[in-house]
Amino acid sequence: MHLFFLVLLAACRPTATSPEPPGDDTADSGAASFSDDPLFDLSRLLQVELSLPEADWDALRTQTRSIEETFLREDCQEAPFESPFTWFEASVSLDGESFERIEVRKKGFVGSLSENKPSLKLDLGEFDSSATFLGARRLTLNNAVSDPALIRQCLTYAAFADAGIPSSRCSLARVRVNGEDLGVYANIEPIKSAMLERHFVSAEGNLYEGTLSDFREGWTGTLEKKNNEDEDDWSDIAALVAALEADDDMLLDALAAVLDLDDFFSFWAMEVLTQHGDGYASNTNNFYLYADPEDGLLRFIPWGVDMTLGVWEEEPPSVYANGLLTWRLYNLPEGRQRYEDAMTELLSAHWDAGRMAERIDAMEAAVEADDASTSGLSTQIAAVRARVADRAGELEAALEDGLPSWDSDPQELFCITPFGVVEANFQTTWGTLTAADPFSTGSAEIHLDLDDGTAIDLKTGSAVAGTSEGETLLYLPAWISPTEAILLYATVPEDDITPGTLSLDLSERIGALLYLDTETMEDFEFVSYIIGDLTFTEASTDTDAPVEGSFSGELFAF
Repeated sequence: MHLFFLVLLAACRPTATSPEPPGDDTADSGAASFSDDPLFDLSRLLQVELSLPEADWDALRTQTRSIEETFLREDCQEAPFESPFTWFEASVSLDGESFERIEVRKKGFVGSLSENKPSLKLDLGEFDSSATFLGARRLTLNNAVSDPALIRQCLTYAAFADAGIPSSRCSLARVRVNGEDLGVYANIEPIKSAMLERHFVSAEGNLYEGTLSDFREGWTGTLEKKNNEDEDDWSDIAALVAALEADDDMLLDALAAVLDLDDFFSFWAMEVLTQHGDGYASNTNNFYLYADPEDGLLRFIPWGVDMTLGVWEEEPPSVYANGLLTWRLYNLPEGRQRYEDAMTELLSAHWDAGRMAERIDAMEAAVEADDASTSGLSTQIAAVRARVADRAGELEAALEDGLPSWDSDPQELFCITPFGVVEANFQTTWGTLTAADPFSTGSAEIHLDLDDGTAIDLKTGSAVAGTSEGETLLYLPAWISPTEAILLYATVPEDDITPGTLSLDLSERIGALLYLDTETMEDFEFVSYIIGDLTFTEASTDTDAPVEGSFSGELFAF
């Protein structure tokens, strides 16, 4: 169930032997790679050894985003989401090459945040502007906490590149901080000037990052301008918004004047093909937009592709159209036909499952060569391999059956609103998560005060706790009528199962309220998040150890 909440959060709608040096003859410059740059060689792991004072590391890794500050404002989409992360001075060794003074900071939005394995940005040139590693001044190291196979980001960016869509290069990296091994990361090419100059005539056009952003009233505020900040010129975005207001008979012509439509249909189809459910078409999230100086047209660039290729399955499997741009085009007969044509072209000319399998093999071998003890990874990688092998046939069958209608309206705003408070006490033992009857295991008292005046006082709740599929979970189920039940839910890192108070922050520590009507539903449905505290008075992950404590917090819903 934790993955369900990561999906909601990412949407905010709601884990050696030293390799040969770069350029050696073991690197595969053919089908297994999509870059000749040794920094992005899929057949080996970049070795990153970061050093900084322990106090600074603790401060860096624990920086986080407050859900309340991010989304609980009068208009949560009036401006870009501010970064809470600050830079720290450090030193780093990259494949044995030392840089004595660099800067490092944490990165991430919500679903990818972690204290134990934070995503990182490195700037090698803050103190020496000439400092580069294999030509790169900046490195982006993503923690891949949403991808248990570790390989999805590199695989997906490569698929976009195969189709001629501007995208970042990628490889894998082993990251250590102050001697502690944090595991395997994805080394992603930052979308900066060097990357833009590889794909376009220059890097002088406006570059925007979209985070829960769209091209309609109330949605453009979260677009963040990444360059040319001193020029208060947003006319390219305004033109796209205006084009999307055109009548159906004028829509394609209006869009073609501001957007490279052929490029966009390919981008859109590739988001669907790779199952990028947290991208623009599905979730108005994780994309860049660049105004190409050559012709002035806007072009999309993929981003945030860690939850692709089967991390979650969306219905229907053949299209996403939640963004206004995709929604308008899909509900226009000619637009839907062009989308289908783009998908057909990708499947026939660019999606090469054999080539992708070679890349998977290369990355799996690289990780195993670096650390043969990577437990359970082969099973996760096998799942990705199967998804890649099956995806084309799945879509071909869907296209043969005909594209479905898209009845849903475009995505709604993501602001959250408070609607009550919760207090609960619980007692159970560790390992009861698989109890035959969770409603008669342990005990809990739950009290809800809702803003509409409703008060729910439940004295006969239950409690179960344990680990399932790698998730550490606490459930408090309770009947509120013969056919209705609620469930208080929390998932926290296993190391947190110890006496003390934890903040339910909706990143690593998630709390929620769910509801079940046995006459109409087969499973609990999400009601709200809980932002507050989870306190353990007794807690241990030893089998049958007491797990006791309390919930206290506010209820929030999108």
